[in-house]
Amino acid sequence: MKKFRRLYPHTIYGQMVMLVSLSMILTLSVISFLLYQFRPVMPPVPPGPWANAQAMETGIQALQAAPLATREAIAKKISNSEITFSVTVPLPCEEVPVDHLAELLHRILLSRLDMSERQIQLKSCAPDESGRPSSYIYVPEGTISIRAYNFPHIHFHHFMHLTTPLMVSFLSLLSITLSLTFWSIWYISRPLRNIAKGADAFGYDIAPDPLPEQGPTEVKRLTRAFNRMQARIAASVEERTRMLIAIGHDLRTPLTRLFMRLEIGGEEASPQALHHDLTLMNKMLNGALYFLREQTEAEKPERTDLASLLESLSMEYSAVGRNVTYNGPSDLICVCQTTALERALSNLVDNGLKYGSEVSIHLESDTRHAIITICDDGPGIPDAQLPSALLPFYRLDPARASDGGLGLGLSIAEAIVSRHQGKLVLSNVKPHGLQAQITLPLHNSKLTA
Repeated sequence: MKKFRRLYPHTIYGQMVMLVSLSMILTLSVISFLLYQFRPVMPPVPPGPWANAQAMETGIQALQAAPLATREAIAKKISNSEITFSVTVPLPCEEVPVDHLAELLHRILLSRLDMSERQIQLKSCAPDESGRPSSYIYVPEGTISIRAYNFPHIHFHHFMHLTTPLMVSFLSLLSITLSLTFWSIWYISRPLRNIAKGADAFGYDIAPDPLPEQGPTEVKRLTRAFNRMQARIAASVEERTRMLIAIGHDLRTPLTRLFMRLEIGGEEASPQALHHDLTLMNKMLNGALYFLREQTEAEKPERTDLASLLESLSMEYSAVGRNVTYNGPSDLICVCQTTALERALSNLVDNGLKYGSEVSIHLESDTRHAIITICDDGPGIPDAQLPSALLPFYRLDPARASDGGLGLGLSIAEAIVSRHQGKLVLSNVKPHGLQAQITLPLHNSKLTA
């Protein structure tokens, strides 16, 4: 049993080859058996010497037609292991009573050669060293002696002559089918091997090249999913690395300032000054933890009146003296994670108020999507930096690190919108200002947390 397990292939390619090979061999075996069992019914050739009757007839006619000087040489040439011809020397034969096989052969030759019984004499011979009986034919005209075995052996070349067409057909079918099968199995399993190699290499290289999408549809789909997973893991690792670098860099300033305040003492080490630096550090750490929590926390999606949500948001800002206005329909139902979406919208409004004094919110829809546009009157973002503005821990002005920000507001909003299968696009407006446009599906069956 253990030996069989060692021989059993453990790869997909080996197992598929083994199964196909066994299936082909079994199929050909069954077909051969059925062909043998249900072949057309034909009366079998009865055992006897008449299988050689035509050879005897031809030999007698050839020897009678040949010159006397060449008859013995011709007789030796046409003799074989089953039939022996002789012209001058009588062939050995231990005579026994004539059996029915010899009588049948006698009648066949008389009929085919159109001779009388006196022209063809026949007797039966006892079995020789091989154990086979034979018949002896003597033709007085030409003194031709013939000895033929009653039960001819079927030799290998005879067997091959009879079975070669069938064997060639089956072997050709088997070789062509197996060749095409092995090639197709190799072609199918090659992308799987590439995926296995890519997964192994991913453990050492966090940002490898994406695998080529080739093979059947299912394998292409698997490769595409693997490439997406690989890209997400690489992006996640990059975000974590960037977060640690940003936190380490931004915390160094307040920490250094704290050490200096404590060393200098006096007013620089007052409780208010220390409290300010500690509050700034706490704000930075809370922002980083909030970003990490936003990546993993789940919220159940629900039907929400998006128009009421935006109108309430603008009223809350207006209540504290900020210039935020809403323009759009009075109701628009959307399936979303309400708390998370409100957080994303608040981040965008806060970002507009941080760099400008007025923010306008506009809502419109088509049959399948809701489109939210948030515009401010700030300086906008340089066009070259627009693609990077949504990246985590990216700050347009690194000098603003002293305010406790880590550059996570826009990236958190973009992550929430992407989780809703939506899209967030930033663009500059003329003469100045920044526009953030959010496109959300109204009925989202693929909403994931």
